[in-house]
Amino acid sequence: MKLVVSGLVIVWIFAFAAGPGFTQEDLGTLVVSGTRIGQLEGKMTSNVTLIDQRQIAASSAHSIPEILETVGGVSVYDSSSLKTSRLDIRGLGETSVSGILVLVNDRKTNSMDMSGADWLQIPLDSVERIEVIRGAGSVLYGDNAVGGVVNIITKKGKGEMSGKISSHYGSYDRQGVDAQAAGSQKGLSYYLYSQYDDARGYRINSDTLARDYQTRLGYEMTDLVSVETEAGWHEDRYGQPGSLTDAQLESLGRRGSGNPQDNAMTRDRFVNLSLNATPWPRDFYMGKFVLDANYRDRDAYSDNSRNAGFRSTIKNSIDTRGLTGKYIFDQEIFGKKTNLIIGIDHYNNADEISYYSLLSGNTRKLTIAKNELGLYGFGEYEVLQKLFANFGTRYQRAGYTFDVKDGAPDITKNPHEWVSTAGLKYAYGPGSNVFFNVQQTFRFLATDEWYNSISNVLNTNLRQQTGLQYELGVKQQFKDAVELSLTPYLMDINHEIYYNPNGGNFGWGANENYDRTRRTGVELDTVWHLLRALGEARHLHKLDVYLNYTFANPRFSKGVYNNKFIPLASRHLLNAGITMGFGKSYELSFSGHYVGSQYVGSDTTNNLTPLKPYVVLNAKLAYQKKNWEIFAEVNNLAGEKYYSYVTSYLTTKYYYPAAERNLNIGMSLKF
Repeated sequence: MKLVVSGLVIVWIFAFAAGPGFTQEDLGTLVVSGTRIGQLEGKMTSNVTLIDQRQIAASSAHSIPEILETVGGVSVYDSSSLKTSRLDIRGLGETSVSGILVLVNDRKTNSMDMSGADWLQIPLDSVERIEVIRGAGSVLYGDNAVGGVVNIITKKGKGEMSGKISSHYGSYDRQGVDAQAAGSQKGLSYYLYSQYDDARGYRINSDTLARDYQTRLGYEMTDLVSVETEAGWHEDRYGQPGSLTDAQLESLGRRGSGNPQDNAMTRDRFVNLSLNATPWPRDFYMGKFVLDANYRDRDAYSDNSRNAGFRSTIKNSIDTRGLTGKYIFDQEIFGKKTNLIIGIDHYNNADEISYYSLLSGNTRKLTIAKNELGLYGFGEYEVLQKLFANFGTRYQRAGYTFDVKDGAPDITKNPHEWVSTAGLKYAYGPGSNVFFNVQQTFRFLATDEWYNSISNVLNTNLRQQTGLQYELGVKQQFKDAVELSLTPYLMDINHEIYYNPNGGNFGWGANENYDRTRRTGVELDTVWHLLRALGEARHLHKLDVYLNYTFANPRFSKGVYNNKFIPLASRHLLNAGITMGFGKSYELSFSGHYVGSQYVGSDTTNNLTPLKPYVVLNAKLAYQKKNWEIFAEVNNLAGEKYYSYVTSYLTTKYYYPAAERNLNIGMSLKF
C-alpha cells in the first residue's frame, strides 16, 4: 500500500548542529527560537524540525503528541490516555519521560518529578509552531535535554482584533469547545484562549475532563524595549484504566479495565514575565538581553487500586520558581558571521509528597527541595567562507534537600556537571550543508527517583547520568521544492537512571542505574513540494508529500545486559503522507506511520516475546469558505488492534490497548 502524506519539515538539531530550517511553505523570514539564539533562519547552524500552523491544520491530530508522531525518530507511547502519553526521541525507551525536555515559549515545563510534560494542558489549537530538536541539547538547555528538545511556541496577538470559536464531536463521546481572541494596537498585543474538552475514552475508566485558560500579553515600550506576560490555569480529572494481562484481555476485552475505580486529578497554574531589551544606541548595536521570571504551582493527586483492596493515594504539591537570563550577539565581525549567547538558568523547586498505603495503614510525608543553577555559553564563527565552527559549554549544579518529617536530620545531595560541545558546518549551497558535532550530556535525578513510594524507601546512593553524543549529517535542497537529509548518530550514556520492577526489597521495585547504554542510528528525511517542482496543476493549489525513515540500534553496551536491546525502543520507524488542496476550498490529507518490533518495558534480558509491528493510517477532509471551516477525520483508518506501550514484571506482560478506528467531526467560525 502506498502511503503519501502532507508536509512535515524535518530537520534535526542537537542543540546546534547545522543547516537552515525548512518549513512546509514559504513563510518569508522565519525567526527560530529553538536554539536560544533567536537569530534569523538563514543564519542558523542548527537543524530544527519546524511544524507550522498549516501542517497542524492539515493533520488529523488533536494533541501535540499526535502531531509529533509525524517527525522522524519520534515515538509516542499510548498508555490509554493522552494525559499519560510518553514522547520518545532517538530510542531512549523507558527513560524518555525524563530524557526529553519540553519547553513552552522557551519556558521549561518538565516537572521536577518523573511525571514529565503534561500534554493535556498544552492545547494544540493554541500553538503557533513547534520546534523539535532530535538529539542532545544539554549545553544550551541543561537538565532533561538528553534525547531531544521540543519547544512549543504559542500564538500571540497581531493586527486587528480577530477571534475563533470551534467545537468538535467524535467517537467514544468525545466533545469539546474552545474560543480564542487576539489582536494588537499601539504596541500592545493580546491573545486569550479557553478550552473545555470531555472524552469518555476508548477503554472503561479512561474518561478525561480538562479545562484550560491561557493569556499572552505583550507591550513594546519602544523598538528597543518590550515586555510580555503569560499566564495559564489548567484543571483535569481522569480515570486510570491501568494495564491488562493476557488473561484479562481474554475475559474483559481490549476496552476493559482491571482498575475501574482508579482516578486522578491535576491543578496547574503558571505565570511568566519577560523583558527584552537592547540598551544601545541604534547605530551602535552590541547585542540584546532577555530576562524571564516564572512561577508554577502544580498539585497532582491519584487514588489507585481501590478495587483490589490495596488502596494507595499519592499527592504531590510542587512549587517551581525560575529566573533565566541571556545575552545574545548576532552580528558580523570583520565581515564574518558571528553568533554568541551567554546565559544563566536558576530554578527553585519544592515537592511535598504525601503517600498513604492501606498495607501500612499510615500516611508518610516527605518534602524534597531541588535548587538548580546553570551557567552556559555558546559561540559560532564563520572561520572561512561557508565554513562555520561552534563551541559551547555549561556548568550546572543542583542542591537536593530531603526532609523526611520524622524527627531525623535532613539529608542533602549536591551533584554538579560540566558539559561541552563543538562542531563544524560547511554550507556548500543554498539550503544545503554537511556538518559534524559532538556533545556531552547529563541528567540529574528526578525527586521521585530518589524516593520510591511503593517500597517506601529513600535511596540517596543513585548516581547521576552522563553521556556523549556524536552526530554527522548532510542536507541537500533543490530549488525550494525538494529536500533530502541523512543523519547518522551515536549516543553513549553512563549510569542511565531507570525503574526496575524486579529490584528493591521484596521485589517491589526500585530505581537503579544501568552500567552503559549505546544508541546508534540513521535518520533519512525527504520533503517534496510537488507543485513547485512540476508547476501549477489545473485543479490543485497544493500538493505536498513527506517521507521519513529511522533505523535505530539501541543496546546495552556493558554490564549484565551487555548487547541486549533496550526495551520499548523500536529499530524501525517510518512516516509518510500527502496533503492535496483542490477546488479552492477543499483540503484532503492522508498520513501513516509504521512502528517496528520492540521488546516490552522492563524486559532487559530480552526473554519475552517482542511486540508486533503495527501500521496506523489517518485521513482528514476539510472545507473552508470565508470564515467557516468544517472538517471530518478518521483515525486508525484500517482499525488496527495494536499496543504501543506494554510493560512487564517477571514473565507477565501488562498491555495498554490503543484505540481502534475512530471518527471526529468539527467546525469553526472566525471573526
